[in-house]
Amino acid sequence: MSFHPFQSLRAGFVFGLIIGGIYFVPSVAVGQQLGSSSESASSITQNSKLTPEERAERKKLKQQEEFEQAVARQKAFGSLPVGAESALCSEYTEAFKSFREAMANLETVRHELDVLRERSLETIKSKSDAWNIAIADGNQKLRQWLTVAGELYASDPIQFAAIGNSLEEMLIHDAELDRFEPWLSAAKSLVNNGGIESDETLVAAGLVGLVHSDFDFAEKCWSPMAARGTLPLMESRYLPELNELKVKWERELAIRQKEKEKDDNPRVEVITTKGRFVIELYEDSAPQAVNNFIYLVERGFYTRRSFFRVEKHLCAQTGCEKDDGTGNAGYTIVGEADLPERRDHFRGSLAVALGLSERTGQTEPNSGGSQCYFAFLPLPHLDGRHTVFGRILEGQETINLFRVLNLSDKEEKKDTSKNPDMIQSAKVIRKRDHEYRPEVFMGKLLP
Repeated sequence: MSFHPFQSLRAGFVFGLIIGGIYFVPSVAVGQQLGSSSESASSITQNSKLTPEERAERKKLKQQEEFEQAVARQKAFGSLPVGAESALCSEYTEAFKSFREAMANLETVRHELDVLRERSLETIKSKSDAWNIAIADGNQKLRQWLTVAGELYASDPIQFAAIGNSLEEMLIHDAELDRFEPWLSAAKSLVNNGGIESDETLVAAGLVGLVHSDFDFAEKCWSPMAARGTLPLMESRYLPELNELKVKWERELAIRQKEKEKDDNPRVEVITTKGRFVIELYEDSAPQAVNNFIYLVERGFYTRRSFFRVEKHLCAQTGCEKDDGTGNAGYTIVGEADLPERRDHFRGSLAVALGLSERTGQTEPNSGGSQCYFAFLPLPHLDGRHTVFGRILEGQETINLFRVLNLSDKEEKKDTSKNPDMIQSAKVIRKRDHEYRPEVFMGKLLP
C-alpha cells in the first residue's frame, strides 16, 4: 500500500490513498507547507554556490525530512486531543478503527487479486465478489466515520479543530472527484458549526447539498459567495435554478414512492473494472428506452464496452461499439423526453445519449440507441431533451471511481496511455413478464 502526494486545494500538502473510494487524508495546517515550489532569494543564491554533489545531497536530505514529517502526520491522523474523553469520543474511536480495518481488508483482497495464479472463471468470480463486498463495506465504514467525525467537530469546534481541518481537506478533494455520497452530514457539521470562511469548502459543501437534493443547504453555502462575487461559474448557473430543482425533486420523490409501492421496475446488475452497481429502470416513464436497454443487455451488447467519456461534474458515458462516441447498435429509437411522464436528471440518473444534426447542430430527439450516460450532478439544461430512463439504485460509489477521460476527442484518443474503465458484464436481474423489444425509428435490430 503506497502513499502518493498531491497538492492540497487549500494549503500545504495532503498525503492521500485512494483505494476503491476508501482513503486516508492526513491534513497539514496553513504554515506547515512542505516541499514548496518556491524558495527565498537568499536560499536560491546559497544553492547556486553548491557543487552538483552538494545540491544532490541537500535535495536528498530535504526529501527525507519531508517523508518523515509525512509519516508523522499519517500516524497522528484521526487521533483525538489528549484528555478528550466522552461517549462521542469513544464512538469516534470505534468508527475510525472499523474504517482502518476495512481499508486493511480491502488491501488484502486487492493483493490476492494481483497475485492470482489460478485464472479459472470460478476463481476470478470468487475474488471479484470478495472485492465488491470489500468495496461496499469500506464505503459504509467511511460514511459512518465521517458522520461521527462531523458530530464530534460540531460538539466543540475549538477542541476538535484538527478534525475539522482534516474534514475540510477531504471534502474539497472528494468534491473535485464527484465523490459526494458519504458527505452530507459531515458537510453540514462543518458549515453549520465551524464558521467556515474558505470559499473552496463552501463550494464543495454546496455541491454535496446539490447532489443530495438538499437545495436549501446548497443555497446557504453559495449565496454569501454570490454576494461577494466569488462564486465560480458553474455554481453561479446552478444557484438561480435551485428553487426549480426543488420542485422537480418533489415531483420525482412522488413518482418514486408510487414505484416503490408497485415494486416491479426492471433492474440490471453491472460489473465493471471498478466494482458493481445496480440500475433501476423507469419502464412506466420511458418504455421504449427501457425496452431497448434490456434488449441490448440480454444480447450481451454492453459486455466489454468502455466508459469512453467520463467528464468531471457531468457524466460517465458508455454503449459505443467503437469506444469513441461514433458507434451504435445499428439502429435508433424514438425519443421520449417530451412525454408528460418524463423524468428529470438527478445524481445517478441514466439517460439516452443523442446525436447532433449536421444541419442545425442541435440534438436529434430520435437519434438515441445504445449509447447512454450516468449523470454526476442534476442536469436541468438536459431535462426535456434527453430521455431519462433509470437511475443507479446501488453502487454510486463505483461510478465515482471511473477514470476521467474523453475518447470522443480525437487528440485525447491518440494518447494510448488513457485506458478507460470497462463493463465486464451486464445482467438483467428483474423484469416484467413480457418481451422486451424496442420499436425501431431508423435502422435494423440486432439478430
